Amino acid sequence: ARMAEEQRLINELHQSEKLAGMGRVVAGIAHEIRNPLGIIRSSSELLLNRGEGKDELTVRILQAIYDEACRLSRTVGDFLDYARPREAKKDVVDIRAVMTEVLAFFGPELTEREIAVLHSGKPDVPLTARGDKDLIYRAFYNIVGNAVQAVGRAGTLTVGLSREGRRPARVVVTVRDTGPGIPPDMLDKILDPFVTTKDDGTGLGLPIVANIVAGHGGALNLANAEGGGALIRVELPAE
Repeated sequence: ARMAEEQRLINELHQSEKLAGMGRVVAGIAHEIRNPLGIIRSSSELLLNRGEGKDELTVRILQAIYDEACRLSRTVGDFLDYARPREAKKDVVDIRAVMTEVLAFFGPELTEREIAVLHSGKPDVPLTARGDKDLIYRAFYNIVGNAVQAVGRAGTLTVGLSREGRRPARVVVTVRDTGPGIPPDMLDKILDPFVTTKDDGTGLGLPIVANIVAGHGGALNLANAEGGGALIRVELPAE
């Protein structure tokens, strides 16, 4: 048992060293790309704003350049957020209010996709954590966004908010979807950077979520729920 535990710790150390090295490489590449990409984006936007008198084909090409530059800028931002995570603030954060904001943002898309949102937990129980509201919002945004994409159309999301334990107490957030779930062979590596089940994904959404949760002293667990679909569980130390 001691040998197995030592081997587990050695494997975790090697994995941490590998991810740290990968983060440094990613940060360097992203930094070199960001400045020229910003010039491309701002230049195409300027030309679009001066589009009067230009033929339709030229305008379409400029719009494509601008749209793709914006998309790549978001990807580069994800690279930098993963490689250089921001230190979390220590404010008092209303976790229920943050999740409400995230669901409100996705409201039009949920309606269009005919996805119903179910709630579990006691709505009168205060749920506050000590942390960074913007980072927690981003973590929930990524989780809910992934769940919406997994469901596709005509399904449900079940969002659970609860407080567990006493010393220490934890705020527990769960999001369950009715999508296909996580492939079994991906469960143990889904949090590795650049691992994704999406054709157009970067594989950095969930690793960024994991960094945010870890930076708050919490825990993130991904599993397949009984009856199908993915189940994401976030635990944060209660304030």
